[in-house]
Amino acid sequence: MYRSLSLYLGLALVGSTAYAAGFQAKTMRDPFANREVDRGLVLGKGWAQIDLGSSYKSAAGYWNDDGDPVDFQNANWLYTTQHLSARYGITHRGEMYWTFKTHYASLTNELLGTDIRQFGIGDPEFGYKLEVFRTLSPMTSVIVYGNYKAPLGNENPGNATGGANSFTSIIMTTGTPDITFGAAAKRSFGPAAFHVDAGYVYRASGLTKYVIETDVGQFNARIKPGNMIKLDADVSFQVAMASLSGGINFVQRSATKAGASSGGISAARNLKEITGSDGWALDANAGLIVNVTRGIDLIGGVSIPVQGHDFAFFPIEDIHPTRGNTYSGAFAFRY
Repeated sequence: MYRSLSLYLGLALVGSTAYAAGFQAKTMRDPFANREVDRGLVLGKGWAQIDLGSSYKSAAGYWNDDGDPVDFQNANWLYTTQHLSARYGITHRGEMYWTFKTHYASLTNELLGTDIRQFGIGDPEFGYKLEVFRTLSPMTSVIVYGNYKAPLGNENPGNATGGANSFTSIIMTTGTPDITFGAAAKRSFGPAAFHVDAGYVYRASGLTKYVIETDVGQFNARIKPGNMIKLDADVSFQVAMASLSGGINFVQRSATKAGASSGGISAARNLKEITGSDGWALDANAGLIVNVTRGIDLIGGVSIPVQGHDFAFFPIEDIHPTRGNTYSGAFAFRY
């Protein structure tokens, strides 16, 4: 009897070391590469990642109706984004992700006496990635994904009693949801990797406080931002612990529509296109990722506008991105 009890206690003590506790390594996790250039586009089962970062844009000017760059004479536009993102590998080939944003923005104009500053919540996003093809040597990762952006940011330009021309608050959302579907692929070539991403963004219509029907004085009119086609491509090179990248971001925007709601199933049926609100934009980007450990990355980047258009909705960044370099930085913790 005593020998059996001793044996059971011994097995219990030995077996207890198989459980993960605190921040010990989890035995059920998928493999994950130390170098950014060798990593796939999903985390893999059992991995969780938290990103904390921000971006900063100080607009130098705008694009005119012909797509030519024009410098601001008296105005200054500052737009920053702070984000907290979470990713989790829920299956061997599937990943869920979520992003919460805040913004700080300021618009000043010495000639007109404008000085508006505001901090507010942005639009949260969440989505799912599914890896449909994978190889390890060389690393190849092909995914499809879906993403939803919810309208949560400030859409009120000020006190409606001030009339259609009053502007006392900065709008930080389209006030409408976005649904994105896309596919992406990444392949490594020794110390280098090539990445491409293509997506289609359907932008639903909705009632918003910043659209005013001036003919009959209706506030809370309806807007439907133009749908978008997005194409991104970049090349990265691994040098010791650092990954250097460079690439382009292309966006084609269809025309934004606005007006009063119509009855029936389709409330956006009678919306009218806003002349000049469509067009395309091209940005060049560069990035640096320092792989401190397999679980910690330091991330920096810059996006430089190359070509754009006057999309007729300044200063709503979601519909009318301004002309200016965007600098970003983030810290990623992975477990």
